[in-house]
Order: sequence, then C-alpha cells, then structure tokens
Amino acid sequence: MKNRTRRWALKGIAGSCVAHPLLPSRASNEPAHKQHPIEAFARRPLMERVALSPNGERLAAIINNGPTSTLITRGFAGGPVQSVLSTDNLEFTIKWFRWVNNDRLVLSLRFPSQRMRDFVQSIATQETRLVAVNADGSQLVNLVKSKLGSNALRWAISQDHVVDWMPEDGKHLLLELPNSHLSYTRVLYKVNVDTGDRSFYAGGLAESIDWITDHQHRARLARCIDEQGATTLWVNTPDNESWRQLRRYAPGQTQDLEPLGFGIDPYLLYVLAPHQGLQAVHTINLRDKAFTLSLKLSDERYELDGDLIHNGQGEAVGINISREGDSSIFYWDAKYKEWQKALDEALPRRFNQIGSVSRDGKRYVLSSSSTGLPGQWYLGEEGESPSLRLFAQRYPELEIPRIATKNPVEYQARDGLLIKGYLTRPLGAKADQPLPLVLFPHGGPHAEDGPGFDEWAAFMADRGYAVLQVNYRGSTGRGQAFLEAGKRQWGLQMQDDLTDAANEMVKLGVADKTRIAIVGASYGGYAALMGAIKTPSLFKGAFAFAPVTDLIELTSDEGQGLSQEAIRKQIGHHKDDASRLKATSPRLHADKVQIPVYMIHGTHDRQVPYQHSVWMAEALKSAGKPHEFVTLENGDHQLSHYPYRLRLFGDLEKFLAKTIGPGRSTS
Repeated sequence: MKNRTRRWALKGIAGSCVAHPLLPSRASNEPAHKQHPIEAFARRPLMERVALSPNGERLAAIINNGPTSTLITRGFAGGPVQSVLSTDNLEFTIKWFRWVNNDRLVLSLRFPSQRMRDFVQSIATQETRLVAVNADGSQLVNLVKSKLGSNALRWAISQDHVVDWMPEDGKHLLLELPNSHLSYTRVLYKVNVDTGDRSFYAGGLAESIDWITDHQHRARLARCIDEQGATTLWVNTPDNESWRQLRRYAPGQTQDLEPLGFGIDPYLLYVLAPHQGLQAVHTINLRDKAFTLSLKLSDERYELDGDLIHNGQGEAVGINISREGDSSIFYWDAKYKEWQKALDEALPRRFNQIGSVSRDGKRYVLSSSSTGLPGQWYLGEEGESPSLRLFAQRYPELEIPRIATKNPVEYQARDGLLIKGYLTRPLGAKADQPLPLVLFPHGGPHAEDGPGFDEWAAFMADRGYAVLQVNYRGSTGRGQAFLEAGKRQWGLQMQDDLTDAANEMVKLGVADKTRIAIVGASYGGYAALMGAIKTPSLFKGAFAFAPVTDLIELTSDEGQGLSQEAIRKQIGHHKDDASRLKATSPRLHADKVQIPVYMIHGTHDRQVPYQHSVWMAEALKSAGKPHEFVTLENGDHQLSHYPYRLRLFGDLEKFLAKTIGPGRSTS
C-alpha cells in the first residue's frame, strides 16, 4: 500500500479507534475529583512488551496480574491465550523476550545470585540466563549450557547479549560470551535455538568486550578495553582482511563516538556523535580512510539515543529513541516518516512509537501515551481494509480525566545554569494557591525525567500534592556539557540545583514553604537523605527507596558491573577524594538530620546494596533521630514484586500526610 493510502485510512478511523482522546488543558477552576485507589498506581502495567511473530500471525506480551507476571501468546486476530512462563518477580524476572521464528521465543531471565571471589569472599551478582521456548510453553531450553569438562562459562554472569538474531536463518543466533574462564575477552558463538548447541563463530581480538555484526552477519566492529582502562574501537573490512583503529580513548577520556551498527551497505557504519552540543546520528563511509562523519539525523531540542531501527529487508531506517518527546524525529527513511506522520495525525498530541512490525510490514504494534495518558497498545494492519485498534491499557483502572498532567518548568540555578524540569499540580488547584510540594529527583543520576506519564508523580498529585521533577546538572538529554557539569558533584552542585528548585517554587507562590518534602529512589533516595542533612529547614520529611548512603564504600566497591575508572571520573576515588566523599555521605552525617526519615530497601538489590540502608538506619538510631526502616525480603532495585510496590505506595501516602499534612482535598 502506498503511503498516501495508508495516511488516508488512518485519518479516517482516528475518531473510532481512540478510546480516551487526550483532553485539552484543564482550567484552574475545574472541580476536584475523587481519588483513585492506591492499587491503580502501585500495580505493574497490565501489559508490557507486546511483540509480533515475524509473519505477523501471533503476538506475545507480558501480563501483570497481582503478584504474577506471565508471558502469554495468542493470535493477532484473537483466539485462545496460551501461558508460556510465569514468575512472582522474586526468584527471577523476565528482562526481555523476542520472537526468533514464527513458533519460538527467546527470553532473558534476570535473577540475583552470589559468586565466590578468590575462593574466600563472595560477591553479590545480578545475573542473566538466556532460554528458548515454544509459543505454547513447551520445549524450554537453556541456550547457554555448560559443556562437560569445560570452565568456559565460569565468568559468564551475563548470558543474554545477543549480537545478531540472524532472521533469515530462524534457527540460530549469535551470542557474545567469554572465550575462556581465564579471561574477560568476549567472542561470538553461533547458538541453535532448539537445542542450545553452540560453536565458535568469530573473535580473536584481545581484550574485546563488545561486538557488532553487519547485515551479512560478519563480525565487523569490536570494542576493546585494556588493563589500564583505555578503550579502542576496531573496525574490519567486509572481506575480513584488515582491522583498522576507528577511535582510541585514554582512561577517563570522554568518548565522542558510539557505534550503532550497519544497514544493508556493509561500508556504511551508523554512529552517535555530537552535533551542536547534542548527540545525533551520523554515518561513516568505511571506504574513507579518514573515517569522516556525515550527519544523518539530528534535533536541536533533544539528544538522540537508542538502537537502530531496521525494516524487514534489513535496511536502517531510523533510531529507537528511549525518551518520550516528539515522535517525528525517529526516522530518516521517507516511507517511515510518512507512516509516523499518519499515526500522529490519527492519534494527535501523543507520543506514538511504532514497535514490533511483521517482516512484510503489513502488521504492527503501536505504543501511544502522553503526560495524562498512561499508555495504550494498538494493533495496526494494512491491506484492503486497514485498521488501527486499541489492544490494551497499561493502567486500566486509572480514569484519564482524573489524571494530573505535567507542565514544563525552568529556572536558573545559583551559578546561572539553566535547569529544566516538570511540575505536576493536583487537579482543581487554584493558580494562586500555594500547595504542599514534593520535590522528586530522579535516580541514575545519568537519567532524566520527561513529559510522559509517571506513576509516582501521578499518585502523589492524585493525593493533592504538587510534584516537582528536576533534571539537575548531570542528567542526560541536554548534551555532554550539561552531563559533565555533574562530575564529582554528588551532594554539592547537583544537590544545590534541587534546593534552588524548591526555593523557586516558593518564590513563585506554587509551594507552601512550610509544607515541602523530598522523595526519591536510588540516586534520588541519596538526594532525599542529603536534603535532610544539608538543608533540613527546607524540608519536613525525607523518603528514600534504595538510597546510596556511603560514597566511600560506593567508590571502593569492586563488585559486578562497576567500572572503577568511570566511578573515579563521575564520583571520585575512595582514597584520593576521601575528605569530599565523607563530607557528602549521608551515613556519616546522621547527627545533622532534624526531620523524619523513611527508608525502604530490598535485600536482593544489585544496583544499590541493601547494606547502604542498614548503615544509614544504624547511624540514625545511634544519633537518636526519628526514622523508619522497612526491609523487603528478596526485593530488587526495580520494585518488581507487586506486594512490595503496594507497600511502598501505601507508606509514602502515610509519610506525606504525617510530615507535610494531607494534600489539597480531592473529594
């Protein structure tokens, strides 16, 4: 079907396919609404990760029902639902899944574990395993089986890095694994998805940790890191005759180029590189010995990131941007740009993202959301009678007219740096009415808050609180200079940005200065505790999920996934920067806390060790400070287990009511 026909068809059905059109901006004098039940926000999304089989006949999705998450399959047009695999998200979680052919899926399972180090000490690990299973749940096979008499997988903590899905084959994939138990060097293995049998496929570069193949499944690019921490990007010719150095970065040096992959042309490499201060997509013609960058796709507002999007023939057509924003910036392919434009006209004022597409391009999955729309899944079909139909709501219990929306805000920090963020005001709040405010810094800290729906912010606004989310210095999305401004600024300028944000809301009359709390998770939890220590008179309470509390311990940790050079660069070194790190470690300053503190942490957290909260609770107890500490047995950093999410949201509601009073009445 030509693009013009597709666009007309979508415009024609727009009125009937949208179950809840995005409402216009609400007037400040709009009447208050009854609160949603807490379960409506605390639940995991009803449906996650919808994907089509290559022929478009079946779909797979994760269904969350109470404490259970289940991978299911069913026909595209309907029919019986088949359960493939279920979990309570305690023993393991489903990290991702993908159809490998029309009858079989590959899943990554994530779980906490322990590994012995030096035969004496054990370290906590976050591990992954790769399994394949039929669409009806039968013939489940571990795809990385240990071979008799071999120690090759001794260090294979992560076993789910699929480099090439080999879609034309449908029976094999290329998997990145260690080449021996004596080395962290990675090589490629060809793995049979029915049996798990594997054979060496490509490798041979010392200290290689990452590989990229081309459309013809040839190993073409390798990332190598030596013992000193220097990174080298090597690229090979299509005939496998000459490896050339694409880039080399000294330890700690900012890497200005990130390879993405290839399309059909084996000489055209797609990369991310800066353009006018923001990451953009470029190409490099590998016939050019100078490796000159050629701009392919950029945006003056947003950094581009994510993975390449390929069409059914294997050509690169765009980039799968991870943040919500303007969906028109995804593609450089004219056909896909027109397709996206048609969808945006059919579902206006939303973030519409084309997801899984059948190999012939006739069937597809669409994700659609906005600041006041938690997210919907649509199924689209081309042909004589093209259609776009609502398939599922992510949060079906939430009523769209009763969800508070985000509005962009910006202010100048005390040193003049422009900081941006989002303010969510409870429905019906008068413009001249100072509100109880929750300062809600994001985790990461290399992350960002966007305009899309956030269940935490929406929940607190539903309870009558204004919620301020700040993209403080060190956040992503605004270029390398803004990111670099957060270097070694934990508890310092990064924290000052949050303080300045709260004071700005007071100055503007948005916030009641006597009713401000700070709430956060992970780094946001660290910032909440630092707020209680550094500016206790500003806040009435600090609520922290899985917080970092000791920067000395954090920077000296040699556990899984921690790059000592990256930590030294971003945070500091536990010996060289000891005085600064001690001065900005909440655990070491519990005596300065003057407000109630609440902490909640899972024992199986592998991003921020549970011990951090234990240390902080012990310090607060010794100092005689008011606090509560809740332990989530076997809980992880993602709050995957629904009963734990429900406990956290319930405790958050009680904490805010106790410290800054009930929110503005919504009933």
